[in-house]
Amino acid sequence: MKTPPPFIRTGLLHVPQLDAAAGEAVSKQLHQSLRRVVILQESYAASDRRWLENTLYKWCDEDELDLVLTIGGTYPAPGAGSQEIVPEVTLALVERLVPGLPEAMRAFMRDEFPAASLHRGVAGIRGRTLLINLPAGAKAAAFFLEAIVEDLPSLLAHLRSDAEAPTLESILIEQDSEQDEAVEHEAQEYEAGEQESQLPVESKPAKPTSTNKGLNAEDFAAFLQRRKEGRE
Repeated sequence: MKTPPPFIRTGLLHVPQLDAAAGEAVSKQLHQSLRRVVILQESYAASDRRWLENTLYKWCDEDELDLVLTIGGTYPAPGAGSQEIVPEVTLALVERLVPGLPEAMRAFMRDEFPAASLHRGVAGIRGRTLLINLPAGAKAAAFFLEAIVEDLPSLLAHLRSDAEAPTLESILIEQDSEQDEAVEHEAQEYEAGEQESQLPVESKPAKPTSTNKGLNAEDFAAFLQRRKEGRE
């Protein structure tokens, strides 16, 4: 029996203030798509570089969470101010970038809605923790997460050094195998349909026609008369 994957220990960090609706939407998306998720940390941090760094350091290095999602703090802002600094703080912490995730999120958003570039979020790895920036707001955060949520188990399997972590090659081979099976199944159904269409049509016996005829009105009247005379 195959051992189920471990639970994904997750933290949600809201910036600059707690957004309960966004936290609920993100949690719901995670549980519906991945199921084996447990939210171990959910907090907020003001848009202060030191405060943000300390919180993320703790969650990655001390708590050793598998997945950290920040919510908010990713809009464009002028100069080197303290507002909307989550991407910059994340870049300062991570040791490896995962550029495919924000690329996929923005591409997914752009297919449905304009202004995807308003989200400057990044994604990267610190130790064995995957950090991903999501935009502010319940609908936006859940929508961006939807674009990448199915990729998370494979990424996290690599961070756990899982021997069965899928590679691009194995995924492509599996996909080709599934397509071949689908084509073969369609061919078998087509062949079965062709053979059935070539079978002779058996003639069905005609239903026997009843030869019994009911009494007409005159016969029935005579019958009633005879019964009446018999009783008299």
